[in-house]
Amino acid sequence: MVFLAGIDEAGYGPFVGPLVHGYSLFRVPDFDTELWSELATSCDRKPARTDKRRLWVNDSKKVHQGTLGRGRLERTVAAFRQILNTDTMLDTWLSEKPAPTAKDLHHAPWFKDLAIPFCPSTTLARSKLDASSVQRDLYNAGCNLNAFGARVVPAAEYNNFLDTLGNKGATNFEIAMQCARHIIEITGDAPLRIELDQHGGRTDYRHVLSKALNPQKIEVHGENSGGSTYSLHFSERTVQLRFSSGADLAHLPVALASLAAKQSRERMMDCFNDYWCEQFPDLKPTKGYGVDGKRWLADIEPHLDDLQIDRAILRRKR
Repeated sequence: MVFLAGIDEAGYGPFVGPLVHGYSLFRVPDFDTELWSELATSCDRKPARTDKRRLWVNDSKKVHQGTLGRGRLERTVAAFRQILNTDTMLDTWLSEKPAPTAKDLHHAPWFKDLAIPFCPSTTLARSKLDASSVQRDLYNAGCNLNAFGARVVPAAEYNNFLDTLGNKGATNFEIAMQCARHIIEITGDAPLRIELDQHGGRTDYRHVLSKALNPQKIEVHGENSGGSTYSLHFSERTVQLRFSSGADLAHLPVALASLAAKQSRERMMDCFNDYWCEQFPDLKPTKGYGVDGKRWLADIEPHLDDLQIDRAILRRKR
């Protein structure tokens, strides 16, 4: 048996709100196991409108689109969460490894109380049925879901990473590697492959992987614009990492990681907007991206001094 894992992010570009990396880990018979096929009874990249049985597992942008997107996202994440943990609260999910410190997680007043349902639009009964369907597919294929979670980075912690590491790209990569280190730790000495999306236009990851994961040796299998593949040799095992364009469209563990990251960020932004709209009922909520993120910051800026809000916990420096 071997392990297949995926890591993906949500929230790399906004002005406000957290950066989140999701991860998923499966035990499978071999590295050629095609999880899209093995889970075909319970999951699909895009189920037909009339298909109420199967879950959407795809790039989070595709799952989350349209008026029904949030419900699709929550149903899938809740089902896979149910397989491993019956706790349905956001704060429990965000506190599981690899997690920020409690101080970093709850530092901002809008994140003080995260004891809210993680996937509120989905009932527990629905999640149990969906989880049973996924588990049946996994069992029939000789597979198992071993880990599913997210590492959230609120703005204040994100800014601290920027100060230490120097730029957004290095910060994003460090959070991905925190997830990778967690996956490597919990899989013991077993063979492991981790699939990741490419980080910007980077093709050479040797130096950053050496620094982040400290292997004894790195074997390069290919480095080009389409993707880069490495075998990291440790004393008792070899771990393969593959960075590829569109990994969340090609690999189910990455797609599932993308959904975990997206749902985590969506729920934290719910808390963020609830806090600010309670202070200022006429304030329009934001997702924090682009023109709307700048609009929101301009609307709130005149009030920050009166509220004694430190800008470093509110908005990202970059």
